[in-house]
Amino acid sequence: MIVKRFEEMEKRAENATAGSVFVISGEEYCQSARILRILKKRAAELSFEPVHIMPEDLPDISLYSLFTEGSLFNPGKLVIISGLDKIPAQSKKELVSVLEAGTEHILFGRTEGRKPSNNFIRALEKKGTGFTCWDPFPNSMWLWTKRLSEEEGISFTRDGGQAAEAIAAGKLERLADIVSRVALFHGQGKTANASDVYRAVKGVQETTAFKFCEMAMSGKKAAAMTSLSLLLKSGEEPIRLLALFYSQWKQAAGASELMKNGLSPLATAKKMGIPEFRWKTIEPLARSAACNARSSVLEAFAVADHELKTGGDPLVSIGYVVLTLTTGR
Repeated sequence: MIVKRFEEMEKRAENATAGSVFVISGEEYCQSARILRILKKRAAELSFEPVHIMPEDLPDISLYSLFTEGSLFNPGKLVIISGLDKIPAQSKKELVSVLEAGTEHILFGRTEGRKPSNNFIRALEKKGTGFTCWDPFPNSMWLWTKRLSEEEGISFTRDGGQAAEAIAAGKLERLADIVSRVALFHGQGKTANASDVYRAVKGVQETTAFKFCEMAMSGKKAAAMTSLSLLLKSGEEPIRLLALFYSQWKQAAGASELMKNGLSPLATAKKMGIPEFRWKTIEPLARSAACNARSSVLEAFAVADHELKTGGDPLVSIGYVVLTLTTGR
């Protein structure tokens, strides 16, 4: 069966028994890593032996033998298969066969990225539980901020949580890293506000990336290009940078359109769900000519995205967007 709520998937992992099957996919890896940690803990409780299989290990290893033979010193095994969708065809047949016959072991299989739509995956989901990991919806990020901060022994004020979520830019893995940084920087028991969050992550690439976005959207062509060059040289991931750039421009352009249509700045911020500390930065950008909602800018982002994903030069590709924004063409 397919489970849609992460909390339900956690409970199933916590209560896993011999014969349990978990098929995980999706482009977000933080949640699947958490599920696997829970399963490893459960396996230790059951005294199950963990066995990790990679696609390149097959077909030298017989999955049929692995699942039908017992463990020498343990009552069962936790079989972890990474790149589940990449294993050889014969291994797929063996896996479906042994699961249909029944097994005393537990399976955790993780596909690479998006869930493939094929009979193999459907057969596994039929014998167990399937879950697709996606980054949370924006209005659900605060739930993860609360959960992660409690696990780290800290808490956030309202603006502190909003600051962490803004820097994370919709990425759960990045949010988890930010919360860990805040906890390490300030220590357990800390209630962190926005200033505390920015101090904890000062100097990391995300904050520099925000400065780059603000320069470009303010029309500061030379400064933005210099910042872009430094970011790329320091190892910033180009596609992630472009995604952040687009999300920031889209937010400012949306605010710009609302204000042009007569909505007050305060009403615009409320309608778009932009927190007060963030609106202080967004409002002047929304009034900038660079943030006018133009088809040429959307086209520039689309071209840059295609070029980056097909091996294009990051400086040229993202620089093209900067020039489109700052020259008005």
